[in-house]
Amino acid sequence: MVKIITASKKEIPVIEDILLDAVHWLDSIGQPLWREEQIMWTRLSEDFAVSDFQIALLDGLPAACMAVTDHSPTFSSGEPSLFICKLAIKRFAAGKNLSDVMISHAKSMCINKGISALRLDCSGDRLKLRAIYERNDFICVDEKDFCVADKKFPVTFYRCEVHDIKHLYHYYEKGQPPFRSISALPFDEAEKILNIQSKRNENLVHPNIKWFLEWRYNMDKTIRDNFIAVGGKPVRTAPVYCTLGANKGVSTWFENSVFIRIPISEIDLDAVSFTYGDTLAVFNPDIYTGEEWWGKVYKYDDKVEIIKKYGYPDDPEYNGIKGIYPKDKPLGHCLKYIEAHIWNDNVLNKYR
Repeated sequence: MVKIITASKKEIPVIEDILLDAVHWLDSIGQPLWREEQIMWTRLSEDFAVSDFQIALLDGLPAACMAVTDHSPTFSSGEPSLFICKLAIKRFAAGKNLSDVMISHAKSMCINKGISALRLDCSGDRLKLRAIYERNDFICVDEKDFCVADKKFPVTFYRCEVHDIKHLYHYYEKGQPPFRSISALPFDEAEKILNIQSKRNENLVHPNIKWFLEWRYNMDKTIRDNFIAVGGKPVRTAPVYCTLGANKGVSTWFENSVFIRIPISEIDLDAVSFTYGDTLAVFNPDIYTGEEWWGKVYKYDDKVEIIKKYGYPDDPEYNGIKGIYPKDKPLGHCLKYIEAHIWNDNVLNKYR
């Protein structure tokens, strides 16, 4: 049985022992990687906190370790990411797929933090090690040669997309109530609210508020009607909007963004619909490109199959309402995500 724990100060000797075991084994097969002084805590503590380290216990015995951090000692990603460093398996645990277990745990850490990118780097000439990462969905994003004492060392940089299809994420403004839908309000009241918001930050509100609200109310009806057509059972007339999995673009819609993560297992899936991307894009004929998900609303199981077929949509940075609605295509929405629409209040009341 494997149990993974977060290290505390008392586990510092355990971390050193696991890494030292790896150093001795790699030296013995003629593939040296770290020097002993590099894996002593006096050196490791320059780059890591002890709580960065995760330790795998195999039947109660320390068998593997890794550091998982929000920064890398060797490179910067330019996006919210977690990084795996110093992944090592003790020899007695070799062949028991502990590398896969540790990587899976790191992916879970990403999901728990609402982060969709997991990164690492490794020696480019260690093909067996690279094969482990690649079978765990890591993709090479860069390769560089580093020179140390006139000797070249190839380094490969990997990135893994980590998407959470087991939770809905609802983003909202810190200090404000969650689960609010502008289209659940009477038109005049919604118009007043958007006028106030536009004065605070015009980059967050469409410049033609009346036109936008008419479109929003019509879009809600379109989604609802399409959802009923595929067997959905909506209760609300206006949905609460969420994303399936974390999305950094949506998180930046707000000045002080926070989110609520709702397990799919707690939701009546007959009352949640999904689109492959923002509804304003999916139902916009001006930017139609022919894929089967255009103009479609899905139930959860069907949406999972679409994700398997096409992958996750891109998640570009949000650059304000003007970037979403360029003048030549006023509905040319550039943000991409799996949008979810909750059509009853049962589960929402638990998280309010």
